[in-house]
Amino acid sequence: METVSIHERVDVGVVFGRNRILPKWFVWNTRKYDIKEVTYLWQDTQGEAKVLHFSVTDGATCFELSLNQKTLQWQLEKTMVE
Repeated sequence: METVSIHERVDVGVVFGRNRILPKWFVWNTRKYDIKEVTYLWQDTQGEAKVLHFSVTDGATCFELSLNQKTLQWQLEKTMVE
C-alpha cells in the first residue's frame, strides 16, 4: 500500500454527540466521499492548536483527515492506495 501526501483543505460533514466528532462525508476536488468507517482517531498539537486526526475509509480507499480545533479547518492529509 502506498501513502500519498495531499495536505489540502476539504469540506467535511460531521455528527457531534456524546463528546465526540464523527465525520460522515467529505468533498475533495468536487467529489463527495461517503465515510463508511472511522478506523482510528488520535490527537496532536501544532503550535498552540490541538489537531484531531481521523483515519477513515469509504469502503475502497483509506484517508487521513485532520481538524485544527483552533481554526476549525479540515484537511485531507493523506490517502493510502494499492
